[in-house]
Amino acid sequence: MHRERSPIRSGGIREGLAVLVAAVGLAMAPVARADCDGCVVAAIQELKGEMVRQFAELKSHLSAEIKTLRQSDAQVEKDSLRAQQDIGFMLPTGGCESATAAAAAGPARDRAEAYLRAFNHLRRPEKTGTAASQAMVEAYLADYCAPEDVGVRGCSRASVRPNAPFLAETLLSGSGVGSAPDSTRPNSYLPEVLSFNPDRVQDARRFIDNLVDPYPLDDLPKDLQGTPQGMAFWMRKKVYEGRLSVARHALNHALALRVPSAALRGWLERVWRESKADEHLAALQAQLPEQISYAELLKTEVDRRYASPSWYAGIAGSPEAAVLRELAYMAALQLNLTYLRFRQGERLELLLAEQVATGADAHQRSPLLAELAAANRLVNPGSTGATGHSAPAAGTPSSPDSPTP
Repeated sequence: MHRERSPIRSGGIREGLAVLVAAVGLAMAPVARADCDGCVVAAIQELKGEMVRQFAELKSHLSAEIKTLRQSDAQVEKDSLRAQQDIGFMLPTGGCESATAAAAAGPARDRAEAYLRAFNHLRRPEKTGTAASQAMVEAYLADYCAPEDVGVRGCSRASVRPNAPFLAETLLSGSGVGSAPDSTRPNSYLPEVLSFNPDRVQDARRFIDNLVDPYPLDDLPKDLQGTPQGMAFWMRKKVYEGRLSVARHALNHALALRVPSAALRGWLERVWRESKADEHLAALQAQLPEQISYAELLKTEVDRRYASPSWYAGIAGSPEAAVLRELAYMAALQLNLTYLRFRQGERLELLLAEQVATGADAHQRSPLLAELAAANRLVNPGSTGATGHSAPAAGTPSSPDSPTP
């Protein structure tokens, strides 16, 4: 029997296959997507783990570096503190030599001390009270007449240094007056001078002579100088002059501080150069005389700070290091002033000791000599009992305070 194929059945098979393929495709799509999502998640997890690991390594590295830096900073600080301590015990450059070398710390003060020694060994040429009185009159008429003396006592004109040998300011501020008072220039008519010229030095020396020993004691006649009485008087005169030398020393020191010297200016300029004060050096030098005294040197060091508005402005605008350097310079000046006060204390002690000794001699020696004389008369009735040189030798001036005729 012959059977014919049905067209419907053949097309159905094709459609079924298509449906089956589509169904299989639809069934496999979710599986593929799920596998892809898992890969992404795994990759992200792996990347995250790698980043965490790298960050952990970076953190460890940074911690080590920071620790190293902290240790380095601590070591630098320790080294700095150790260096500061070492520097604190180091002497300045040339510090050992400055104690003895004339070109180091104290040539200016040494120069003043040299003038003091020189003045202490100088003596007025007049050796007797009569000669001193005559020289005093002649010097007054020549150089020291006051305006009220003109026309009387031999004064023909008023001097620019009136009464200089009899005024304390002659020694401390300098002798001399200006031509006329000027209210706009208060230091012109009666100026304070701290660097004396030769005339002012001579005026100050005459003031010292008139204050300490205006009328020197006359000596004994030559035929009596070699006798026991003459030798005893000679020694008593030396003791008397020795006591006067205490006062003369103190007064001569004030004069020595006011004697100018070119070396003092050179020393001061060197100090300024070494202190790096170049911005003010020209102005400071312009105000200095060619020859400056030690008293004016000290005054200059004070005035260029305390009396200078530019110094205050400089301190206000300077960095800390510059201010500390200026403080160090001021401390050095204060150290020098402390030494000067120490030497001044020595002179004051000397003056006080001399006053005590003189007072004891004046108030206690005479009663003791009287008791000694009374005791000697008891032992030796024929003796006068006068010992201990209680009275001046015969033929000598009875008072050292009055000129001999």
